[in-house]
Amino acid sequence: TLALGTLTFLWWVRSDFEIALMAATAVLIITCPCAFGLATPMAIAVATGLGARHGVLVRNGAVLESLSSIEHFVFDKTGTLTEGRISVRNAEGVGACWDGSGGPELPLPLTRPLALLAAMERFSEHPVAAAVVELARQTGVPFEGLAVRRLEVRPGLGIKAEVDGHQVVAGTLAWLRTQGVVPNPALARAAADGEALGRGVLRGAIDGQESLLLGLEDRLRDEAPQVVQRLHREGIRVTLLTGDRRRAAEAIASRLGGVEFIAEVLPADKDRVVAQLQRPNRRVAMVGDGINDAPALVRSDVGIAMGSGTDVSIASADIVLMHSELRKVELASALSRRTLRTIRQNIGISIVYNIVMVPLAM
Repeated sequence: TLALGTLTFLWWVRSDFEIALMAATAVLIITCPCAFGLATPMAIAVATGLGARHGVLVRNGAVLESLSSIEHFVFDKTGTLTEGRISVRNAEGVGACWDGSGGPELPLPLTRPLALLAAMERFSEHPVAAAVVELARQTGVPFEGLAVRRLEVRPGLGIKAEVDGHQVVAGTLAWLRTQGVVPNPALARAAADGEALGRGVLRGAIDGQESLLLGLEDRLRDEAPQVVQRLHREGIRVTLLTGDRRRAAEAIASRLGGVEFIAEVLPADKDRVVAQLQRPNRRVAMVGDGINDAPALVRSDVGIAMGSGTDVSIASADIVLMHSELRKVELASALSRRTLRTIRQNIGISIVYNIVMVPLAM
């Protein structure tokens, strides 16, 4: 701009100084503010404001450009595709069973194992622990007075402690085996049936013997299947990431419309799984809500956190979805593509404007 203005002044100054000054000033006025300079920030400012009004908070403008080129979305299951409110649907024990639809009364053989589990789980912040404690309260099982010692929690695996003089272990089958627990064949069928329905399974053992199995359910968000199918129609690959066993994950994936899934993923491994999906040169977006999702959100090309998630996940994400509405993922993706299209349109108009107006001003 300065070079063209100087050239214009030198060209016209030979005939008239005043005309030369006016012509050079006209060049500066035509190009300032620069249409090129405004093309991108104006589009991003408008898009960011529009997203905020619809509950999509974008951390910076570069994220919109990155999101527009995403070809693979990875969804965490609990709290993201599901509502995050885990409840106990059924309980199986030695010689006794309970179905949540049958009322709050628990068979007597199940009360003691549940009391020991609830006494231990009340010291955990995991949603499954909250579901166990809630079941004990709803069924009137007393557990608050039981002494708990030597508590140990392993994220993604389970928990163990000494409760009222008994060695109590709860968690996955693999966790129970590492603690020397003998699996109960009578409970294996109940576990398989629960996983076939897409339910999680919490196994409990007392003094080395598996004695209680709880079927856990976390309802899918109503809009989850529609969001996944719309992303599919746009040619975007979708993967479900979960710590559930393969059979349970397969049932959930089929209810979502047959999406890809990666099951039995420990919380510490989510970051590694996202890194593997990014090879070779694939652009991956991660959608999650928990503390365990934070490293994967940072690792992904675009991290999207649910507004109801933990502070750590929100701080680690590039985009935050307020009100925890899953369909906002689709909205954010559409907004990014529209923003990039608008930027290109603005740049095209800027080029035409400068090609026409600058020579006229000169």
